[in-house]
Amino acid sequence: MANKKIHGERNKDLSLQLLSESVYLDWSITTAFYSVIHFVEDKILPCDVRGAHCVNINEVKKAYKIPGRHSSRERLVQEKLPIDVATKYKWLDDKSRYARYTTYKISKCEAEKAKIYLDAIHRCCYDKIQS
Repeated sequence: MANKKIHGERNKDLSLQLLSESVYLDWSITTAFYSVIHFVEDKILPCDVRGAHCVNINEVKKAYKIPGRHSSRERLVQEKLPIDVATKYKWLDDKSRYARYTTYKISKCEAEKAKIYLDAIHRCCYDKIQS
């Protein structure tokens, strides 16, 4: 198992534990997002971006010439993964920022949606494609 996947699985486990306890739902969403960061990087990288071979997100940031790893990762996800996965990734990013910087008052429904999106992104990154 790759290091990124291990790190992502650890965050996923915490996200699910927090969801089941229904106390820190803001952190359930945040750790769900941190999980998918690792999963999508593990799935996509290394890859070529604008003619540059990138093995990590800092190299992706340089290739795109975009300030910020989060913006670079979001663009990478949009370009390299299916649109429904990119949409779910963006929702998790936005909702985790909202939970961290605007209000920690997150509904159980939102946290459950985060779990559904986390599971979908995990499947995209790790389920074997049947041919």
